[in-house]
Amino acid sequence: MGRFHRCMALNLPRRVTLFSAITAVATAAPSILYAGSVTLPAGSAPVLSISTLAFVLTLLGAMAVMAILILVFSARIRAANRELKDRNRQIEEINSQLKKTNKDLSLEKENIAREFSYSEMFYKSLIHSADDGISFYDRDGNLKYANPAFYFLIGMTREQYNAIGNDDLLHPEDTEYEKNRTEALHEKGIFECELRLKHRDGHFITLSTKSVTVKNESGDIIGALTISRDITALKKVHEDLLKANIEAEASNRLKSSFLANISHEIRTPLNSVVGFANLLLASDITDEVKEEYIEHINHNSEKLLQIIGDIIDLSRLESSQIEITYEEASVNNIVSEVVEDARKIIRRNEKPIVITVMNMLEENGDLVFTDRVWLKRVLNHLMDNAVKFTLEGSVRLSYSKENDNLVFRVKDTGIGINKENLDHIFEEFRQEIDGHHRPFEGLGVGLTLAREVVQRMGGRIFVQSEKGVGSEFSFSIPYRPAGGSTRLKSRLEAAGMESHGKPVNWSSKTCLLVDDNKDVLLYLNRTLSDTRIKTLTARSGVEAIELVKNTPGIDVVLLDMQMPEMNGIEATREIRNIRRDIPIIAQTAFIFEDDKDIILEAGCDACLIKPIRKDHLLTVMSSFLKSV
Repeated sequence: MGRFHRCMALNLPRRVTLFSAITAVATAAPSILYAGSVTLPAGSAPVLSISTLAFVLTLLGAMAVMAILILVFSARIRAANRELKDRNRQIEEINSQLKKTNKDLSLEKENIAREFSYSEMFYKSLIHSADDGISFYDRDGNLKYANPAFYFLIGMTREQYNAIGNDDLLHPEDTEYEKNRTEALHEKGIFECELRLKHRDGHFITLSTKSVTVKNESGDIIGALTISRDITALKKVHEDLLKANIEAEASNRLKSSFLANISHEIRTPLNSVVGFANLLLASDITDEVKEEYIEHINHNSEKLLQIIGDIIDLSRLESSQIEITYEEASVNNIVSEVVEDARKIIRRNEKPIVITVMNMLEENGDLVFTDRVWLKRVLNHLMDNAVKFTLEGSVRLSYSKENDNLVFRVKDTGIGINKENLDHIFEEFRQEIDGHHRPFEGLGVGLTLAREVVQRMGGRIFVQSEKGVGSEFSFSIPYRPAGGSTRLKSRLEAAGMESHGKPVNWSSKTCLLVDDNKDVLLYLNRTLSDTRIKTLTARSGVEAIELVKNTPGIDVVLLDMQMPEMNGIEATREIRNIRRDIPIIAQTAFIFEDDKDIILEAGCDACLIKPIRKDHLLTVMSSFLKSV
């Protein structure tokens, strides 16, 4: 419409000129007619020729047609002008609508641009604030973008990383990472694996990575996006859990073996105790056979006590209740007792073993401050092992002062230990041969206890062994001299029982025995019968207090600590309120140091550990009673 309008506007002057030309011809027609007429004499009327007349008529016709054409054309021009005006008005309306549309489009474009900017800021902030490393690589594997977390994982800046490159940071076992990643992305479009990279500090970190391909609108791959998460700590926790699980399973197997060993080790000597005790009931046995049965019962009872002691010590070890108490002690006396115990075992098992002792201490240098009980337990365990695993040959115990340490060595010519087992023999329940086919008895806790005690005493324990040749266990503890001017006396000498060479006579004394177990009371009565002491018995703490109130001549009280209604601690305090001068000797099955301290703090003067042996009982009582 616009072009038609412009064409009409351009042709309008031409049409006006044509109309003016036609008008000029019509005006000039008479002149032309007359110009074409015949010249006549003056004064005569003009006469038109036929040809002239025809020309005039033709001209007039043409003029009429032309006038009609002009009128028609003018009408069409007016119609065209009206249509042109309408078209112009429509164009103006369209232009107005276009302007409005353009304005709306501009506003929409601004909104889209603003939203895109917000979205870009959001995703940029999201990527920058992510804890995981996010990186984008082009098709050639070149790093084009990485968020701060990516560089933080390896402890480097962007510049430092670009100067080194990813290949130089890979762990030697992960050099195929790039190849595997490229192949997987090409085939599947995704790749997941664990990757180890070298941190700036020098250690390797473990990353969990996931890579996906990135495509453009045409579907062509333009690169790959990789997300990396540091799982170093998680990996370590996982490995620790696996290790702990393996150790727990091994520990469970060892404990199962330990329980089986306990059952065997307890039932075997108990079988002898019960069996020979029943055989003693026979009426036709001689005194010699009776002594043999009693010797078997005593030996196996000692074995039971040792097993129970090891189990209790193991419990104390696991609960960190082993305490070292230092007192003046003679190393020579301790060694003598240990060697005598070992020789008893050799004689009983009829083994061709010779024990030698090498004392390399200076004269009077054997008096030291140490825990006599625990030191003897450690030496007993080492000597028992040496005798147990030596079928024939020799066992040598030597001790000396080296620098500031007291060093003990136990060397045997036994079966020896495989080198691969040397690192495990000090662990709980460990034995070189486990199961029902093991040739040697034992719970597998002796060396564990020995190591723990030596370490608590500030020392260290070592082992050297060769299979089929023998073993040497050695340990050192700090040497704490107690002085060489005095000699220790044994408990029997302190009590004056053997120094005078005569039996104890307490016929003028009275002893109160307190225990809720009638078998214990019977045993104590029979044990003290040779001393001629008068005994009173009570089955409860309440009964004992009444006897103390009503019997002023009681010289000593032998009091059990665990009783119903009123225990020994409470009974001791009540007795002390009645008589503060009476000696009270506690008897208890509790062997922890804390229990002993509580007993003594309650008012007891001494403490006997069950089972109570006759010599121990008389020794302790002799420190409070004088023989007649």
